[in-house]
Amino acid sequence: MYILGISCFYHDSAAVLLQDGQLVAAADEERFSRLKHDSGFPKQAVQFCLQTAGISANDLDYVVFYEKPLLKFERILKTHLSAFPRSWRVFGEAMISWLGDKLWVKSHIQEGIGLDDLDKILFVDHHASHAASAFFASPYEEAAILTVDGVGEWTTAAKGTATAAWNGSGENKLILSGEQRFPHSLGLLYSAFT
Repeated sequence: MYILGISCFYHDSAAVLLQDGQLVAAADEERFSRLKHDSGFPKQAVQFCLQTAGISANDLDYVVFYEKPLLKFERILKTHLSAFPRSWRVFGEAMISWLGDKLWVKSHIQEGIGLDDLDKILFVDHHASHAASAFFASPYEEAAILTVDGVGEWTTAAKGTATAAWNGSGENKLILSGEQRFPHSLGLLYSAFT
């Protein structure tokens, strides 16, 4: 099974390819575009991953995006509307970005990699993406999980547990059992001072 992971339209766009849970290739788009923290669609990073595996986009079983854009858009709308009219300038800038790219991620993925089947494109909770990328790349069979960043869809920090059956004898599990929600964010507090 081939799974392609994609992150884009915020900062440091990237792609990663897994085959049966094993890392095949990973690359940041800036490696190819030479634009520091490139946020555009990672077309060249995707091509690198596919070429490394010797497959085409239609050989992929799934393409997974690192967050759920509609939930994040809901948070942004509610936040800006609750602060209106003070937020109208920032709201306008945010809408340009969202209406230009972020709401249409599925079609950008389909066009950007030449994928025929839209049903292969999945969206994963932002903090589950953080947790999975850390745990499933580790050698551990079980771990406590803690993710902290600015904000995902609504979550700013999450806790949980993860287990892995590396020998194929069981099921891999990632359970996020608690969260801190926006606007309460250690990540945003940290970024305000740095």
